[in-house]
Amino acid sequence: MEFLKDLALPQSAEHIELMHYMLVLVLFLFIPFISAIFWGTALSLFYKRREKVYLDEKYRRFSKDVIELVTINKWVGIILGVVPVFTSILIFSQLLQQAETTNLSFLAASLILITVSLIFIYGYRYSFEKFKSVNAIVGLIGLIILFAALWVFVTGMTVAAFFGKWTPSGSISDFFTSIVIIRFIFFLVASFAVTGGAILFGFFYADNARAKADEEYGKFVKNIGLKITFTATILLPVIMFFNLLIIPGDYLSGGVFAYIVIGIFLLFLGYHFLYMILTRFSSKFTALLFFTLLFTVLTIIISDQMVISNSTKKESVVLAADFEKYLADLKGESGPVEISGEEIYKVKCASCHTFETKLVGPPHNEVVPKYFGKEIQLIAFIRNPVKINPDYPPMPNPGLKPNEAKAVADYVLEQVRKNLGK
Repeated sequence: MEFLKDLALPQSAEHIELMHYMLVLVLFLFIPFISAIFWGTALSLFYKRREKVYLDEKYRRFSKDVIELVTINKWVGIILGVVPVFTSILIFSQLLQQAETTNLSFLAASLILITVSLIFIYGYRYSFEKFKSVNAIVGLIGLIILFAALWVFVTGMTVAAFFGKWTPSGSISDFFTSIVIIRFIFFLVASFAVTGGAILFGFFYADNARAKADEEYGKFVKNIGLKITFTATILLPVIMFFNLLIIPGDYLSGGVFAYIVIGIFLLFLGYHFLYMILTRFSSKFTALLFFTLLFTVLTIIISDQMVISNSTKKESVVLAADFEKYLADLKGESGPVEISGEEIYKVKCASCHTFETKLVGPPHNEVVPKYFGKEIQLIAFIRNPVKINPDYPPMPNPGLKPNEAKAVADYVLEQVRKNLGK
């Protein structure tokens, strides 16, 4: 899939931001669906096995119902299980087109494995209807392949989230690095919670008649859904904490923390709905719980995309600069557009800053050295300044484009190094 980078075009800063929004959308469609497919298949196989051991009809019934609930139909499997991964590949081929190492190979491998696994899982699902005996082996093969596919997918997303901090070796050892394992466990726990919520929602709200037809069977399904959801949601804050610890400080931002806090708040709201389902059951609480869990997953996806955006900021600046050159060529302007950081500095910055003395803002020679080797952070600050030193007023946003901010950052860093003799 690396060949897609050769077909990609330079992107403006606005288009890059739009692609991050598109990633949030496609992942929000993909992750809840594939989570329910994975754990729903596992539960179906588990209770099919129990039905053989205990000869209990409700085990077979639940095994059939849960696989039908999570798979919906084959067209939904294609739309929500295959298309989003392919779309993610196209987006990352644009975002990381200038990078030597990308996540495209991992995502391409996961796309192939997911497609194959869904063929087996849907074969298992339809064996309940079309054959006298259920083909559990087909379902087990599909589940194993899907487990591998999700592991590879998480590895690919980890490459993007830790871009510049972790470069995969291209060997099997990449899958067993601590950051991949922690993020994969995070994915499995979050997906387990979503599956439990989906079971409660699907049986007691979306298809209420199914549960009402047999009160004993309804209690059986409710207990399973509650146990799954409660176990996963108790573990989820702990795994969220460990996932936060492994994120490099350079890639964290106020937005990342804000969405994590919102996600934790939604989890506590989910605990409330779980308690209401347990104490005074109502189908409306299953719907509220399910959508609360979905929005919790959405906050996780958004915060992860913010980390990816922060980790690939330098590549985005380069892409935006290339876009300016590309646009100039299309307009027939002679030669590439040269951006002078010194000229922009004189117009936008010199009224408030000097290198050696205090003006409206602090002297650069005092505050800029902390950005040596951290050009990306300086660019991010120039584009979106925040108040740091209480002795000075907040810096207004200069309204610079990414390539302009990079030019100013390069100029300031170079001048400070000269001034300090470094």
